This record gives sequence, C-alpha cells and structure tokens, in this order.
Amino acid sequence: MNESRQLVPESASRLPMRQGSALVERSDKLDLGETMTFFRRQRTTIAAVTALCVVAVGLYSVLAPKEYLAKATVMLTNDEQQALRAGGSVETQKVLSSELVDTQVEIITSRSMAEQVAGSLGLDRGLNEFELRGVIDEMQSDVSAERTGKSYALAIGYSASEPEAAAQIANEFARQFANWELNSDKVRNVEARNVVRQRLGELRGQAQADTQALQQYRISNNLLSTSGASLTEQEISNYNQEVARARAEAAEDEARLATALAQLRSGSSGDDVGEALGSSVVSQLRVQEAQAASEVANLSSKYGPNHPLLIQAQSRLTEVRGQIQNEIGRVISNLRAKREVSAQRLASLNGSLSGARAQLSQNNAAMVGLSDLERAAEASQGIYETYLNRYKELLAAEGSEKPNARILTMAEVPMLPEKPNIPLNMALALVIGLGLGVIAAFVREAMFHGVSTPEEVEDATGEHFLASIPLLQSVEPRIRHAITAVQDAPNSAFAESFRALDTAIGQITHDGHQAIAITSSLPDEGKTVISCCLSYVLAQSGKRVMLIDCDLRRAGISRLLDMRRYENGLVEYLEGKATIDMAEMVGDRSFCVLPLRPSEEHPEHLLTGEPFKRLLAELRGTFDHIILDLPPVLPIASAPIIASRADATVMAVHWRKTSRHALRTALKRLPADQVNLVGMALNQVDMRRRAYFDHSDPSFYYKQYREYYA
Repeated sequence: MNESRQLVPESASRLPMRQGSALVERSDKLDLGETMTFFRRQRTTIAAVTALCVVAVGLYSVLAPKEYLAKATVMLTNDEQQALRAGGSVETQKVLSSELVDTQVEIITSRSMAEQVAGSLGLDRGLNEFELRGVIDEMQSDVSAERTGKSYALAIGYSASEPEAAAQIANEFARQFANWELNSDKVRNVEARNVVRQRLGELRGQAQADTQALQQYRISNNLLSTSGASLTEQEISNYNQEVARARAEAAEDEARLATALAQLRSGSSGDDVGEALGSSVVSQLRVQEAQAASEVANLSSKYGPNHPLLIQAQSRLTEVRGQIQNEIGRVISNLRAKREVSAQRLASLNGSLSGARAQLSQNNAAMVGLSDLERAAEASQGIYETYLNRYKELLAAEGSEKPNARILTMAEVPMLPEKPNIPLNMALALVIGLGLGVIAAFVREAMFHGVSTPEEVEDATGEHFLASIPLLQSVEPRIRHAITAVQDAPNSAFAESFRALDTAIGQITHDGHQAIAITSSLPDEGKTVISCCLSYVLAQSGKRVMLIDCDLRRAGISRLLDMRRYENGLVEYLEGKATIDMAEMVGDRSFCVLPLRPSEEHPEHLLTGEPFKRLLAELRGTFDHIILDLPPVLPIASAPIIASRADATVMAVHWRKTSRHALRTALKRLPADQVNLVGMALNQVDMRRRAYFDHSDPSFYYKQYREYYA
C-alpha cells in the first residue's frame, strides 16, 4: 500500500507538469491571456476601489466650497514714450520682450498690486494690521495672470466664492495694472524732482564755496589775472617791452651825445651837430646871423670900420653868434641829460623786471594749490550744471507719462464655478481609481496565499492534483444540497467530478484503493461533503461502499446525514459494546454508513489502535470501497495515524481559501513512509470564475462543455 506513495517524488515541484502523456515545459513567454485573466479575476477589487474613488470625489465635488473665476484681458502697449527715471537719462522706445512680459505678470501678482486693489475697493477699511495682512494674503493668492499664447495680451483672473466679487476684483486688478506704469512714472518723477532739487541746492552751495575758495587763494597769492594770464605775467611782459625800448633809447641817446662831443672835439663850432641842425631855435638864429652878416657886409662896403652903423651891425652879428653857441651848448647839455634819464629809466625798468620775475617764481609755486582748487571748482560747477539740466528735464517731462497697458475686455460675472471642476474631477477620479484599483489588485494578488489552479497546487505541495470539485451553486444553482445533487442529477458536472476523483485515485494506485481516507489541512474545507458524495457516486456505479465518520470532534458525516440518533456507532463497535452483522448491514444495499453518536468523550485511541485495524480488516472482506472521513491534519494529532490505515489518502483543498503555507505544514505531518498521500482535490471551485485562472485545468473549459451534461 505504501509503495504507491513513491509515485510522487518530493522533487515533483521541480519537474515539468504532466499533461496527458506528454511533458509540457514552462515558458517565460509573455502571456496576454494571463494578464487578461488577472484583470477579470480582480475586476471586483478594481471596480470597488474605482467606485470608491469616484464616489469620494463626487461627494467632495458636490460638498466642497465653490470658487468662481473671472478673467479680464489687458494688452501691453509699445508706444514711444519719454519715461524719466530717477537715476538715468531719458528712456526712448520700450521693447516688449518675453522677459518684460513675465515681469508684468509678476507685477500683477505682487503684494503691492494687491494692496492698491484693496485700497481702491475699500477692503481695508476698519481692519487692524493683522486682519489687513490676511486680506492682502488672500487676494495675492487668489489672483492669477498668464500670457495669451505668444501675444502681448495678459489674462488677469481672480477666484472668489461669490461670482460678483470675482468679476469686480478682477476688473479692479486690470484697471490698477493699466495705470501701474503711469502712476509709477509720476511717483518716480516726483521723487526724482525732490531728490534733484534737494541735491541741486547742496551742489549750488558747494560750487559757490569752491569758487570763493579759488578766488581767495588767487588774491592771497597775488594770482590775479585777466584774459587767462596772471597780472605778474602781464607785468613781466610789459617790463620786457619797456626795458627793450629804454635800452634802445638809452643807446640812441648815448650815441647822439657821443657823436656831438666827438664833433665838438674835432673843432666843429657845433653847426654840424645833428641835434643843433634839427633845432628850430638854432635855425632861427642862423637866419638872424645871415641877416646880420649881410647887413655888416653892406655897411662895410659903404662905411668904414668905425662907422656907428657898422659897429652896431657887427655887435648884433656877434650877439647872434653868441646866442647860437649858447643854444648849441644847451643842445649838448640836453643830450647829456637825456642820456642820464634814459640810463636811469633803464635801470629802474631792470629793477622792476627782476622784482616781477621774483614774484612770478612765488606765483608758480602757488599754482600747484591753485590747480587743485580750479579742478574742484570746475567739478562742482559741472555737477551743478548737470543736475540743473536734469531738473529742467524732469520739469519738462511732467504730465507726459503714458500708461503701459490698456484694457481689452472687462471681466464678466461667471455663471459656473471653476472649482470644483466636476467633469474633470470625475475623470481624474476614474483614472486614479483605476490606477489604485490595479495597485490594490496587484497587492491583493501578491498577498493571496491560497491556491486556485492545479498548477499552483502541484507547485505548492509537490503532490498530484487529482480533480476539481465544483461549487454546487456554480453548476446546479437550483439544487441546494450536495447529496441531493448527486442523487437527483447523477449525470451533472458536479457528480462527474467525483467520478474523475475516483479515476485519478485509481490511476495512481493502480486500482489498489479499497480504503480511501479523505482529510484536509484545516477545518471547513469540504472534506466531509467530498467523502459523502464520493461514496454515493461509487455506490451508484454498483460497488459496495462503507462510509465511516472518523472525525470524533465534529462528526461531520453523522450530522450531514442526520444519523446521530442511532443507538450504536463507530465508538460503540470499537469498544465492543456492539457487534457488526455484515450480512444484515449490507443486505441489498450498496451504500452503508458507520456514524458517530453524540458524546463528550473523544476516545481517539480506539481509532489509532488495534480495534480500528480489526474493523477495517473485517470491512475489507465485505465492501469494495471504505471511505474514511478523517479530521483535519493540523488541529488533530491522530489524523496522520488514522490516514496510515488507508490505502490512499486524499487531501481536500478549499479553492482560493486554503493557504499554501497550511498545506505545506500539513504535508510535513504526513510522512511519506507511513501515509500514502495520492494527491490533492481542489474543492468548491466556482465554475463561473474558473475561466479566470489556469488553461491547463479541464474546468477552465467548462463553458464550452457544460451543455454536454444537459
């Protein structure tokens, strides 16, 4: 009996799975069918999570506070303008670059703009500093601005809980922004004028002080000048000219005097002296001398030497000639005086020139400080003139400011709220719900430790898969009880599954399965129903079958078949309190049951000892099959011992409920050298969902062949 156990080696989980007579190797090929079956299998989870997300978002969308968005449109202008800045020159045409447009967006959403709008609408009235800060923060967070495509149009939006307030505030933002540059230019120009005017007064005083210091330095250092040259330099120039003239005159006077003296020393009477020749007095005296000489000559020719007229004429001639000599002497004396004057004048001029040159040396030493003062005065004057011109420009620019934007469209009162956006929220909820549903499905699949397919059973246990027992409601929804289904519908898929189970057991044991033990790893996995239905199906085939309830704790067979009222049961037979009359028990019946009577005692030693062995030996001679409904392996320690009494042991596995960990633990308690575990029976398989799993299971194709049982 135990030799057949070796047909299933422990390494079976590492071998290729058997399909008919061929070996089918596993493939790593991507199977889209598996993917689809996964989604079909987990569609309830995915649908539930998706529905939960949609409902949650739907409730939020309905109950959430409404926000209305109003939008006004402004356009940036590119007009040529003369916008004056406080620290620079006149700006000409302003170029509208992308950076400038982005800057305008920042201006719209700035805190300063929010403060101006709040003040314009009177929202700051009666508020303290903390409340006002909250209002400004809210306005700044609710306003938005974006560029319309690549144009110079800006859409200014404002979100509010009231549609009228949204439109009003959005329009006020548009108006304030349209006048932002104009007001800013006015404020900047006023500030610039005040700064320049204040600075202009300071620079005027500085320029005057520097000029006054320069003039005082000039005066104190005798650096007075006219026509760009100092007085000392002009004086030296004049002295040089005068000295040259005086030297020439002195030389001329010296020469004239020397010539006249030389003529006199040579015996001249002075008549040929140049100065005398040019003297009018000498000329007149020469005329008188000529007249006197002529008269003397006339008288000499007429009279004698002693004639009174002659003597008078000669006296007059002598007198005239004396006057001529005296006049020549005066001329020579005049030349000497003139030479002395010229020499003294030349000496005086040379002295003055030396003094002026000494003064010029002092002035040149003082010119170093003068240059510094002149530069300081020129710089102060230049700065003063620059600010003066700047102030005139600011005065001229007053009133010429132009706005940098104009309003294209005013915001209208919105009819529908922007938030929550119910269609968008529902679409996002659907997408997110599907995503979360898929994730939940993967998590659920990953955390699922049950078995669903024959392949999973064999992979988890290394044992043979025997048959799939369908869930009764999935194949015969009109029949409520499994025993009734086997009795009333012997040709149904439900009854056929037990025939398949018997066939699989017989193939593995080579029909050496007279005593069959049905157990499970844990309670409530359907072993009792399998035992009853398998027994009845075998009995229907004409075999004599004995069904024994070996589960002392639950007595599942006895309760299921309502046989606990009988006077004697298995325990009574094992204790010797009752005997079994095989002929009377069997009679013309092919299906017999050995139940358990209600009892508070659990004499498990009777089933694990010799009495139970003797009972089985006695029954073997009468019945073709003996079906033992054993207790579960994990909670009841006697289950493996009772299983060792059978020719073949079948472990019931609840479809998608029994943990593969529990299966492995239970198998460890069924030693292969003592218990002939022929395989696993997958119980309560929902044939309506079976198509969501393994293609290798015949039950996968139930929809294709279910009409065969009709």
